[in-house]
Amino acid sequence: MNLISAAARLSILLGLLTPLAAAADAGQTESWQRAEALAAARSVDTAAAVERIFHSAPLNNAAEVLRQLRVLETRADWPVPAREAALYHFTRQLADLRRTDVAAAVMQHLRAYQGRTLVPREDHAEAVEPLYNLSSAAAGVENTWLRREAAEAAGRLLQTEPAALVDAFVSGGAGAQRAGYLEALGQADPTALEAIQSSAQARLAAAPELTPLLAAAVGITADAGALRRLLIDGRGAGLAAALGRVTARLPAAQLSALLRLAVERAPAVNAALAIAQWWPTLRHEQAARRLLLDHLQDSELGEAAALALARAPDVATIRALQALAAGDSLTASRARLALDVSRSLPTGEAPR
Repeated sequence: MNLISAAARLSILLGLLTPLAAAADAGQTESWQRAEALAAARSVDTAAAVERIFHSAPLNNAAEVLRQLRVLETRADWPVPAREAALYHFTRQLADLRRTDVAAAVMQHLRAYQGRTLVPREDHAEAVEPLYNLSSAAAGVENTWLRREAAEAAGRLLQTEPAALVDAFVSGGAGAQRAGYLEALGQADPTALEAIQSSAQARLAAAPELTPLLAAAVGITADAGALRRLLIDGRGAGLAAALGRVTARLPAAQLSALLRLAVERAPAVNAALAIAQWWPTLRHEQAARRLLLDHLQDSELGEAAALALARAPDVATIRALQALAAGDSLTASRARLALDVSRSLPTGEAPR
């Protein structure tokens, strides 16, 4: 009878239990103080381990890269924060590569990774969060790839069919993808930029999601017609930045006329943005001052007008506000608000 010695049986048993112990270790969370966890992460040379993974095999070799990542995740000679710091830095460096350089299974593994080093949240000490959020880092890498790919695709469209970039922007729902399109817009020549701006302007009312694209174009061209359309039909992201970029590029009289258009015809949120962006430049313009003073009683724009008038008011503005401040009307209340805020601001001029 072929009997296995007690030592051999023990060796076999240990061999069976070791992967199970490693698996349990890999899934168990640990609570740390943030400073202590960061010190533990710095206690070993994580950079060298990351470099070895990058250079030992092509990163599109899924089986080998996953094997090395799992070895790193379970190595017993490193504290858990150090293992996760290495994994995190490995993940972040993938953004410098192209999507085709990295196996999809590697990205899936990193997206699914659940952080084990838990530290108190900085805004709520009784709650905890992973110190190294690999899933979020992997998502960031994929967003970087998507933005880069979209910018490259947009660059090709700019050379061949620039107006088609407007269609791509509408259909490209992902924020990273649209960010790539906007990034490429800075490379457009004047002819391509005009084609994009014209198409986006014509479609904006039906497709307000084109606001960031038209806003980026207007920020470059300072085209007054496109800016008027943006004020009336634009929505959300990109609008405030575009209004700010054109401020110094338009004559004061034209800017004042655009402010009147915004206040009288644009949605209140767009008008408020225009007031905030343009009033510092127009604060000595009588027409612009009168416009805001006349709208102090406006239920939607009165406070925006008051806060704008409070910003470094000149003597004419202070006197106009003082003349309106007496009484119980909404106009008087807003005028007093502007004067009070002006006195509290370091840059405000004292009433005379």
